[in-house]
Amino acid sequence: MYCKTCLFPNTKPDINFNSQGICDSCVSAKKKHGLYKSINWKIRSKQFDQILKKSKNFSTNYYNCIVPVSGGKDSTWQVYAMKKIHKMRPLAVTFDQFDQTDLGKKNLETLKEIGVDHVHFTLNPVLIKRLVKIGFEIVGDPYWINHVGILTVPIHFACKFNIPLVVYGENPLFEYGGPEFDRDNYVMDKKWRQQHGGMRGLREDDLLGKDIDLEDIKMLFFPSDDEIRRAKVQAVFYGHFFKWDPLKHTEFVKKFGWRQLKKPQVGSWSLTENIDMRFIDVREKIKYLKYGYGRATDQLNIAIKLNKISRKEALKIVKKIDGLADPKNEKSFCDYLNISREKYDEILSSFVNQDLFVKGNKGKWLPKFKRV
Repeated sequence: MYCKTCLFPNTKPDINFNSQGICDSCVSAKKKHGLYKSINWKIRSKQFDQILKKSKNFSTNYYNCIVPVSGGKDSTWQVYAMKKIHKMRPLAVTFDQFDQTDLGKKNLETLKEIGVDHVHFTLNPVLIKRLVKIGFEIVGDPYWINHVGILTVPIHFACKFNIPLVVYGENPLFEYGGPEFDRDNYVMDKKWRQQHGGMRGLREDDLLGKDIDLEDIKMLFFPSDDEIRRAKVQAVFYGHFFKWDPLKHTEFVKKFGWRQLKKPQVGSWSLTENIDMRFIDVREKIKYLKYGYGRATDQLNIAIKLNKISRKEALKIVKKIDGLADPKNEKSFCDYLNISREKYDEILSSFVNQDLFVKGNKGKWLPKFKRV
């Protein structure tokens, strides 16, 4: 089953469809744009102002908020918004991207030139490589470590330096679909991270005993409730309080020198998404084999909801490119992990949803389903 207004299938985790065959991601989009049970953005904006006021009052040092950043268009916009629009004193915090591209590095420099202090946190690179491999082998997500890092390390900095507020971007459950309570929730806490932060099937505790000591990965454990209470730390989604528009963000940050790709990555449609992630096509190929949709679907759904492309035209595109990966990039990924192509294919095959795919004569996984 596919959503009647976007391209999401019912095989997407946590997605729900109403009686009209419309997914909750599209229902959220209608609410956001005032087409159904409209969100009162003025009230939410005032609510955010109160959160900022508390943060200023509780702050005991120069910084009164943290913005977790990658250097992408959205986090660049968030830094600008917090410093220039909301007149806060943000500290930008990056969890190092193990496969950061050259363009991603340049865009991160552009972000800093907005005029903010910046901390670039790099976990032991030998350990990172092991964690990338563990994520790849156990849950089919080589970016597991990145999810955990960006949702945890900035919270540690907030607690250690008594910075009361951490401002993340959009709530992905509101934008891409998920349980109703969590779609309308603006707090990012340990419970949210464990349930929706890419940690299903692999928690930080699971790493212990794999020749990894607690001391090695303490920064990946969420701060205790007592630590958070003492430091009065709260993490929120900015997109809950203000209408999230990635296309507008892109055009705005280009004024500062932020640059997009010259051509989309294999398996993707957008020139502005995941610019810093060299191996994004590998992850999205696995997602496609698990759930029957990939990164192009995610990206085109955003464009559909912003009326930048019709569902009919978007469908033609995903049929051609969704789930593809660059063979050269796959080889580079194998080289990074020191595994053979045969081992790589074996791991990929272990995550294939065989209700959706069948192996062809040449060993390639072929879809049983038809995109409609």
